[in-house]
Amino acid sequence: MSSKAFRIALSVSAAAIGSIAAYWTLLATRQGHILFRAGKLPVVHLSEDFSTYSHTVPGGMVRGYVYHPHGEESLQDLFIYFAGRGEDVRATAQALHWLPEGFGFAAINYRGFADSEGHPSEIASVQDAAQLTHHLRRAFPNARLHVVGRSLGTGVAIQLVARQDFASLQLITPYDSMLEVAKRRFPLVPLALLLRHRFDSLFHCKEVAAKTQVLLAARDDVVLPERSQKLIDAWPTPVCVQTIAGSDHHNIMGLEETWLRLVDFALTSVLPEPKAA
Repeated sequence: MSSKAFRIALSVSAAAIGSIAAYWTLLATRQGHILFRAGKLPVVHLSEDFSTYSHTVPGGMVRGYVYHPHGEESLQDLFIYFAGRGEDVRATAQALHWLPEGFGFAAINYRGFADSEGHPSEIASVQDAAQLTHHLRRAFPNARLHVVGRSLGTGVAIQLVARQDFASLQLITPYDSMLEVAKRRFPLVPLALLLRHRFDSLFHCKEVAAKTQVLLAARDDVVLPERSQKLIDAWPTPVCVQTIAGSDHHNIMGLEETWLRLVDFALTSVLPEPKAA
């Protein structure tokens, strides 16, 4: 190889290494925004069946919504919902017509996403979940609280239920850890060194005592079946596992069967245990 060719090859190699380093730096510094797909979304108008919720965080307000169409006094069971990546809970709320009388729904958008402000992170999402729950316990003292998480939100839901008592926990397309999910998307990135928001559900689930159901998509190319199965196999208590027919990772919350399964399990979970013969 001539000296000129060598210099060119060296320059190309240096440029490639520089690009990789810059890419890794971007992932390291912006991973919270990338993971939560932070960004503003157009306004979604909700009906008068919803009340608004907010609390102050560094950088602004976290905003959420509580659905109680028959009034606060009639609320018997309340789903506290933690959304998937890039899922505006105001849009998910359009499917709540499948909830029967006596059921409500509460959710917040993650920091920096949709109409919430601030900087997203794993720690922040769990803190916000706990603050929302504290508000709901005071606002609806007679309601049974059921936690539901989807995809990214299953990591939030598991950590919340590991720290507090709830009537039930339901996980939709869950994963064992965000690190394992992200490795598939970023195979050449040293994520074990860079990833701060790991959502290690395999670790946190050890403290969960609530009755639990897992709803899986019939086809899921985002959270692969082995990632969900790894978590199911490690669950510390018996877990009910159902697959939603005709569903995939993205449309599962828009299907009637999903909501019927959520309601059925919530009602079953609050029934008294059968007495031993």
